[in-house]
Amino acid sequence: MKTIRRFVLTVTIPVLLLGACAEDKKRNQQEYPEEEMKEEIVEAPSGIISLETADSLFVNYKNRRRDNIIAFEREFQEEGKPFVPTQFISFSISDVQTYLDFIAQETKDSGASPDSLRIYLGNNGEKIRGKKNERRNTVFILPAASVDGDYGGIFIDANGKAALIRKWIKEQQKEQGMGQKSKASFLPNLAPKPVLQGDGS
Repeated sequence: MKTIRRFVLTVTIPVLLLGACAEDKKRNQQEYPEEEMKEEIVEAPSGIISLETADSLFVNYKNRRRDNIIAFEREFQEEGKPFVPTQFISFSISDVQTYLDFIAQETKDSGASPDSLRIYLGNNGEKIRGKKNERRNTVFILPAASVDGDYGGIFIDANGKAALIRKWIKEQQKEQGMGQKSKASFLPNLAPKPVLQGDGS
């Protein structure tokens, strides 16, 4: 008799548990319909432009800049070899995400919270990055944030704290005895030495 009762209990408990699980699933489906359980939709950012606007910007650059660049670079080109100006710069989405993650990591304890990226235009100059990119335009990206009540592009200094790049540039100019002539440049034309001397990128 005890064996039969034990068997009935053993069979009944799993059946009850299965029934309870089925009830929970049914209740969850009623409380949280499938539509509500889908991923949240990301709204388009305010800076999104139309295809027509993008095409207009591209054509404007071609008409107002590209031909001037070609004319300027012609005298530096090998005979019969045309100069092809940069018209786009590509970053993989993976690299962009890694860069954003890196910024978050490096600024975590820096005393600053970057809220924008500055994309600076640059030029590779001669033989700076190999023949293929010689004299071609490029870009470099800098996180920007508020630091000590001021705002601008930042780097992480040797103490692990966020600092404004323009203040570093002023210090370098003072050390080199430079005056107003380098004021317009992003980085002054300094004697070769390690970039930011131990400070972060």
